Amino acid sequence: MSSEAVETKDGVVVLDYAKLAAGEDLSAAIERAYGADGIGLLVVRGIPGLAELRNGLLPLGFRFAALPNEVKDRYVHARSSYSFGWSHGKELLKPGQFDEFKGSYYNNPQYDVPQADPALVEKYPENYHPNVWPDADFPELRPAFMKLGQRMVDVGVLVAEQCDRYVRSKLGDRLTPDGELARTIRESRACKARLLYYFAINEDATPRTRDSWCGWHSDHGSLTALCPAMYFEAEPGAPEPARSDIALPDPEAGLYVRTRGGQERKVVIPKDCLAFQIGESSQIVTGGLLRSTPHAVQALAYPASRNISRSTFAVFMQPDNDATMRAPEGTDPKEQRVGAFQPGMTFGDFARATFAKFYNPYA
Repeated sequence: MSSEAVETKDGVVVLDYAKLAAGEDLSAAIERAYGADGIGLLVVRGIPGLAELRNGLLPLGFRFAALPNEVKDRYVHARSSYSFGWSHGKELLKPGQFDEFKGSYYNNPQYDVPQADPALVEKYPENYHPNVWPDADFPELRPAFMKLGQRMVDVGVLVAEQCDRYVRSKLGDRLTPDGELARTIRESRACKARLLYYFAINEDATPRTRDSWCGWHSDHGSLTALCPAMYFEAEPGAPEPARSDIALPDPEAGLYVRTRGGQERKVVIPKDCLAFQIGESSQIVTGGLLRSTPHAVQALAYPASRNISRSTFAVFMQPDNDATMRAPEGTDPKEQRVGAFQPGMTFGDFARATFAKFYNPYA
């Protein structure tokens, strides 16, 4: 096992893309980031073309959110629990409070028609419905969304291969094919990408708690790729920002991770990197060798928050809906007590139970 594990000044493990692509053994870094004492997140630097892809997509989050509501509402898809197309105000920020400060555009970043079987589409619309694109009103979204999304999946597969190497070194033959993360991502047709837009908070109405822009949660999939956020300055109602990719005016705002020791740690993703966060599904199928952690986004404090909005992009790599979620033989039963999971669930069952916790079925 390689002993090298480079970290940022904030203590986040860094993997070099060239080493990933060359297949070097980075198991020690995987254990540092995703193991029992890790924060469940690492970053990959040196990804060719990332800056151009990021600049091509994230400003579209601002521009789409600035469209009239009657235009955006054409692309709301309730049947999929708002997991395709535009969603705003449908997700629970915390119990009893719906999220009015964040909008999302969801689609599959790899396949416009993820599943051809109509019975499976009907059974699992959250993951298998065809993509919903605003081509009539905003045609530039699809190509930018798909290009960045597919690049993030490609890098995610390389990270997953390193995860498999580390887990196999611990489990040997107890690692089943269903537990191989790279295989899961390559074969899945259920990856989901989310272009997120956090609206400016122009009044001092609520405390800026850790979860004021996005509530505490753990991702239920296998591996989440996160693009560095972009901040904008614009007057209310402006169709274009006055300034883009500005420095964060409130150093306390941004992404936070809660460690397994209960500490809340701020994570800054450098602009030339992608972050990869391990999900609950990986924790289940590896018996806890890879461990997910909760995360949240803190909004800017007033008055620094005035006219400042945020856009980012996440890709959720996850199993197909009929995949059986099994822990390795001999795993302590407590390691399966993860999120909404119950033993015997398929991933589709697990996803549906998770969505039920975070979305308003009557909105």
